[in-house]
Amino acid sequence: MKKFKLLSLLLIISLFAAVLPVPALALDTPELWAQSAVIMDAVSGEVLFQINGTRSVDAGNLTRLMTVLLVSDAIQRQDISLDDAVTASDTFGYNFTADSFFASPAIVPGETLTVKDLLYLSLFQVAEDASNILAEYVGGTVEAFVESMNTRAAELGCVNTHFSNANGVLAADNYTSAGDVALMAQAVFADETLRGILSDASYTTDPTEFNEPRTVANINGQQIDGNSARYEYATVGVLGSSVQDGNILGLDIAEEGLYNEMRVIVVALDCPDVDSRYSDAVTMFKWIFDNFSYRVLLSSTDILTTIPVQMGNPGEVSVRAETPVRIIRPADQQIGEITYEVSYQHEKEGKALVAPIEVGTYLGEVTVYMNGVPYGTSRLVAGAAVDISRMEYLQSQMSVLSQTESVRQIIKVLIIVFCIYLLLVCIYLFQRVRHMHSLRKARRERSRTRAQQEVEWLDIPAEDGQGPAAGYIPQPAMAPAEEPPADGGQYPGESEPSDEGQYVDENPYVDQGQYADQGPYADPEERAAEGQYADEGQYADEGQYADEGQYADEGQYADEGQYADEGQYADEGQYADEDQYPDGQDGYYDDEPPRR
Repeated sequence: MKKFKLLSLLLIISLFAAVLPVPALALDTPELWAQSAVIMDAVSGEVLFQINGTRSVDAGNLTRLMTVLLVSDAIQRQDISLDDAVTASDTFGYNFTADSFFASPAIVPGETLTVKDLLYLSLFQVAEDASNILAEYVGGTVEAFVESMNTRAAELGCVNTHFSNANGVLAADNYTSAGDVALMAQAVFADETLRGILSDASYTTDPTEFNEPRTVANINGQQIDGNSARYEYATVGVLGSSVQDGNILGLDIAEEGLYNEMRVIVVALDCPDVDSRYSDAVTMFKWIFDNFSYRVLLSSTDILTTIPVQMGNPGEVSVRAETPVRIIRPADQQIGEITYEVSYQHEKEGKALVAPIEVGTYLGEVTVYMNGVPYGTSRLVAGAAVDISRMEYLQSQMSVLSQTESVRQIIKVLIIVFCIYLLLVCIYLFQRVRHMHSLRKARRERSRTRAQQEVEWLDIPAEDGQGPAAGYIPQPAMAPAEEPPADGGQYPGESEPSDEGQYVDENPYVDQGQYADQGPYADPEERAAEGQYADEGQYADEGQYADEGQYADEGQYADEGQYADEGQYADEGQYADEDQYPDGQDGYYDDEPPRR
């Protein structure tokens, strides 16, 4: 029974152990000859391993790391170029000692070499003379150049470094540390110009007026194929030493290596001999590559976020990191909590992000933190293109134009003109309505007047005394004749019905289609007062209505009601419109009653 209880307890403990995170395995510290050493992530600058990394030591020939870095900075600014010809001054050897190292024929005052020649001599052969000449050419004086060296070191984050010369000659106040050397090496190895020089195995200068061409070899055995010290994963590096009274105080090495995507820098200072500094570098490379690996904190393929875009189609753009942010950690170690701090360029400038945007457009920066500690920074770029929305673009342009004072004044004038136009249109419409109302009223008055006159006319006795004029009231209208009027279809005279325009208002002239009973229309003078219906005061010549029988055949006015269709001649003002007859006549001839 006790055995079963013990077994159950062991199972429970095993289950808890399975779910708990596994801590990193304790790594054996690499055994080194160097008095101080550092292993640093070349990308993030994180120190992965160190032994006395902050201890100050003589900078020695590693001083030229900062010297050549400032020369390369001047090239990048285009203050100088690699092909510039530099003439050695008489003062460039101001701090030379018996320990100064010249692996090639020494440069003499007045000798001219190019900037490129001087860089190769300084990096390959630790030539103190070449470093001083470069310092004078770039800084004007060595003193001014050294001041710039200390400023640049502070910008890189070096806290245990101070320079008093540009060539590394032993001096009490010319010192550095393994951690600071790693920072300087990181900047130098990332510079394309300097990296290209350090990757070469040898170089030959042009001849000068004092010396034949100089052929110099890269003294770093790690860069030479077939050298016993060469390590296959070492990519670039630089050697240094400290010398006093002809004795080597320390040998130094700073190298970069690349394996399994891990790029690291190793620094070993104060090594006892040449072989030990190479050995220490290889030992550190192998230790880090065998036990560590990269962990991705921020991928360059994943979309980090989206931000709005003005006038965009679509109205937002995806954001991703341009380069991944990774850390090197022991292979069995878990990573902590990851957070991001993002800053956008358009917000720094106080502007809006506006379309169009192309893929890869720079948008800002992102800093990656793990457990609250910053581990790397990457540029933010657009993950997709955003086209411009034409409608929103037009709206924005109109908004911009509306803010212009001249445009605003023009708009005000146009609004005033438009308002005046609307007012004039309203006045016109009002006057037209009044005019149309007056016309309708006048027509009703004329109708009433004609009705009254017709009633009065009906009470007048007929001419033969046999009855009232009611006998002449027309019968219901006959259908109009289809054939034209007789004898050419003209009314009276030559072409017009009468001298003053028309015959009679409303209803035809004759009863049942005949103009007059059995012959002439009327006595010659009776219906032609003042010459209105006929020539010289007569209504018709010889009792006929028109001359030579033109208007009616044998004295008849028309055939079968052709001219007497009801309303044909004077339907509601057809022949009696206020404008058709002479003023004041209202569609009638003189004061006579309407004719039937």
